[in-house]
Amino acid sequence: MAKIFSRLIGLETEYAIRFRPADSSAPRMSRYRIYEAVIASLKQRVLTVRAKHFKEGVFLANGGAVWFEAERPAAGGGLIEGATPECMTPRQLIAHQRAQDRLLAEACRTDELNGEAYLIKNDRDARDHVYGAQENYEANLASGLMLWIWRIGLVLLFPLALITWVGIAACLLATLVYFLLLWLLYILLRRLVSNPLRLAETLFGKDLAEGVRSPVWLESLLQIVARLVTAPFALGFDALIRTTVFRDVREQLLPFLVTRPVIAGAGLVDRQGNYQLSDKGPAINSVLGFGGFWGNRPIFNVGHFFKAIYARVWFSPREYGRLFSSRQRLQIGVGDSNMCEVAEYLRVGTTLLVLDMIEAGGLRVVPYMSLPVEALHAACMDLSLRKPVCHVDGAPASPLQVQRHYYEACCDFVARLDDAPQEVRFLLNLWRDVLDGLEYFAETGEIRMALVGSLDWVTKKYLIEQAGQDADWQQRKKIDIRYHELSSAGYFELLKRAGVTATLIDEDSIDRASRLPPPGTPATVRGHYIREFSAGDETMTASWTNVIFGSGWNARVIPLVAGGRRRTRGRKGPRSPRSSGSH
Repeated sequence: MAKIFSRLIGLETEYAIRFRPADSSAPRMSRYRIYEAVIASLKQRVLTVRAKHFKEGVFLANGGAVWFEAERPAAGGGLIEGATPECMTPRQLIAHQRAQDRLLAEACRTDELNGEAYLIKNDRDARDHVYGAQENYEANLASGLMLWIWRIGLVLLFPLALITWVGIAACLLATLVYFLLLWLLYILLRRLVSNPLRLAETLFGKDLAEGVRSPVWLESLLQIVARLVTAPFALGFDALIRTTVFRDVREQLLPFLVTRPVIAGAGLVDRQGNYQLSDKGPAINSVLGFGGFWGNRPIFNVGHFFKAIYARVWFSPREYGRLFSSRQRLQIGVGDSNMCEVAEYLRVGTTLLVLDMIEAGGLRVVPYMSLPVEALHAACMDLSLRKPVCHVDGAPASPLQVQRHYYEACCDFVARLDDAPQEVRFLLNLWRDVLDGLEYFAETGEIRMALVGSLDWVTKKYLIEQAGQDADWQQRKKIDIRYHELSSAGYFELLKRAGVTATLIDEDSIDRASRLPPPGTPATVRGHYIREFSAGDETMTASWTNVIFGSGWNARVIPLVAGGRRRTRGRKGPRSPRSSGSH
């Protein structure tokens, strides 16, 4: 029997940081220092523990996490990334996403900062730097022969992975030797120069997130060397992934994702002054890819598989072994960061339902799309919603027609089930109503006011039109970006206070999600241990898969599994910390 809404799902959202110093003459504050102040403020609101992760971050008592995301920290960049806990239903997930937005927005209001900080929940800035949202869905990686090819490939690639680890370790050792030699040189020269501080900055660079000093040129060199060292393994791993990973899901889900911006796009004023449906969609340049490693922005992001070997294995060698499981994380990178609850709910809920249908074999006709990336760009540019982007049953189909095709297929699929959750009916009705409103717009050119405050691209378009025909690019771009500002002056927030926006999640649910994890998931156990033991004397850290007490060989590791169960293992035999609570 087909399972509905029974897989783990989650959202990762990158927030741009804006800061206005109280004193304009004060030195520029780094993004990482702002992140530190926000985390300090966050810890006054919720219980946290340090993350056992390759990125700087913390896990919260509600099961979620907050990271500092920086590809080039020495250059002064960086974002705050929030990750929801693992959830089971769309409503749970949107409640935790809204709780995350609120917690981080409130944490920005802190006296630790000599100025005003706030976050922008969007996908690109005025200079076209792209970041934003990722969606995660537990899914079947492969079955039968393809699953065995995947597993055999992992075994055959292990020697290359081992060489990669040795190369990375050599890079780290060389960096340490570099700093040691420079430190000795600095000791010798500092009394001979007139400005020792300038000499130190030249040799060591500015503070990194990890607290180490490194010049920008060295950071760039290390990135180039790391790519060269890992290239042989990365190429082989890429070929294995393209051959085996999520093949059926990718083929059947792709037309849905390419046309999804019509219901879940956030809207964009591009550099040429054109208005597009999606903030992130126009920047997508591949169907499948590792993301930042190759410099691509894919629809299906498999970078987490590579990171498990490239980075996370250093914290837990078991990360390699987990890749052999048939259930893995499907990460989708084409979605926008939504402000409207309806759009965010539809983005997650419809994708989840379509994925359930695909894995159950319920999608009988798959739209044909020869050039999916080009089709995505065309769909984002088409405000008429009427231009064909693919074929359904041999006939040209617009994005709206493709979405209607998937909606009707989901209705047929759910109708054949005896025990579909009530939330599925609600989702289908909401999906239908939005498609009806968009089809009315496509036919008449008139926007139904019910869509304003429900769909982001429609709401943002409405606000931009209120600025008048004479508004220049700067004015329209200001509306574009400030619409996503998480502050009392943010344009969406102003609409919300005016009662214009549609609400699906009540305040009590958001408040509860700020404190408690969703039940029956790994986050349930993680959150429990954080609430019970984070203030204890023993060092505690957490990851997506474990809670760890102590460090080194004496560490006790509690693996996290779905359903709120727990197992304990340790170097000196199994033992679990006593607790007065229950799971």
